[in-house]
Amino acid sequence: MKPWKLPVVVTTLTVVLAGMFYEGGTNQAAAEGIFDDVNLGLLSIGGRATYFDPKEGDANWFGGGQLRLHPFKFLAVEGSVDYRKTDISSTTIRTFPVQGTALIYPFGTKRLSPFILGGAGWYFTNVEGPHGFDKTQHRFGAHVGAGLQLFLSEHLSLDSTYRHIWLEKIESKDASLQDKQFQDNGHMVTFGLNLHF
Repeated sequence: MKPWKLPVVVTTLTVVLAGMFYEGGTNQAAAEGIFDDVNLGLLSIGGRATYFDPKEGDANWFGGGQLRLHPFKFLAVEGSVDYRKTDISSTTIRTFPVQGTALIYPFGTKRLSPFILGGAGWYFTNVEGPHGFDKTQHRFGAHVGAGLQLFLSEHLSLDSTYRHIWLEKIESKDASLQDKQFQDNGHMVTFGLNLHF
């Protein structure tokens, strides 16, 4: 699939799913205002499309998943895992970003809810190259950003986030947390569909 086709497919599927749920089960939600409070469950789980634009390298679309705990009206805690694969001539690089993120909803969980986010991640990278080369490493990173979530009902939401990512420099990998040095790694945008319980 060509890179430009994936965003079209993801957007189309999101619109179709939203339309199905809107028509089938959210007539009450539709009657409510866009800035009315929404009562959620404690937990949500969802899949997401991820667009990653590294500082060095080509931008591309990948996939992942997210699990959120909503203990308070103004706060959610998210754990997420994504998958990235890049082929450079005869070398394959696979990265699994595992991120922990706090989402702060300054206006609470309204039907349309902006939020700010920040957190940390562990980036597991496997490099396979010619002559049997196979190396795995992991680095610590930090991210900040913002997002917007649309609650279609008490059990379904769509969201989009933007994150700016910094990764620790290789040379400070074994240093203590206060001595680690970080470098700009790029930007990440996600589009997710969440089920709330």
